Amino acid sequence: MKTTRFLNFLVISVICKSAIARGPNYDGIEGMEQLFALWGNVTVNGRFSKDSPWVYWGDISLRSAQQFSTPMDDARNMVLGAVVTHDAIGYKFNDNHVLHVGYAFQHSNDPYSKTPVNENRAWEQYTYSTPTFMGGFSARSRLEQRTVNISEGRNVGVRFRQQLKLSYPLDDNWSLVGSDEIFVNANTPGWGPVAGLDQNRVFVGVGYKFDKVWRTEVGYMNQYINRDLVYDRDFDTVSLNLFIDVPNE
Repeated sequence: MKTTRFLNFLVISVICKSAIARGPNYDGIEGMEQLFALWGNVTVNGRFSKDSPWVYWGDISLRSAQQFSTPMDDARNMVLGAVVTHDAIGYKFNDNHVLHVGYAFQHSNDPYSKTPVNENRAWEQYTYSTPTFMGGFSARSRLEQRTVNISEGRNVGVRFRQQLKLSYPLDDNWSLVGSDEIFVNANTPGWGPVAGLDQNRVFVGVGYKFDKVWRTEVGYMNQYINRDLVYDRDFDTVSLNLFIDVPNE
């Protein structure tokens, strides 16, 4: 019964995402640029000392994808489209509540950016996690302040992200994992982002815990990107994630 409820949640999430991604653009144009992508991510986190409430977090993500295409043209070869890093310190109030403040850097090329762009990003994050009858649940809320190194990038873009995630254990090592994250721009800074829906990411996969330190989540992620005046983009992504939980014993 619990497995059925979890799978129903994943199916509903994918259906809702699909309905959003394949609808008409805000400019009224029917169409979608469909591309394949491969993301690899490594995340390291831990406490500064055994009993300290202060924690740290660092990650790096390499994102390859097919280059620009249109609905009337085939996609081109795979390229390294983006490199993203996050670094943060946080305060863990208890097992349920954690606050983080951090910095992120992103270098983007086609197809994630029309021209090579470096983005600097300050961010603040609150995470709530708790066990439920369906497995482990977490809600992650993040606010970002974004600047880029182009002439139009003097203004700061503000973006809000909300992720909901479920992890259903199958045994001591294996689990089913599903998540959805929506991105909303709070303003229109002039260098690209438009206020309103920015993108949505749905992930469905499996998790495996090697031991207390090493674990992984592997699966499929659908990334829908809403774009103004041009075709929206929909990435079918193979997502490979490695997590390192550093012990303090």
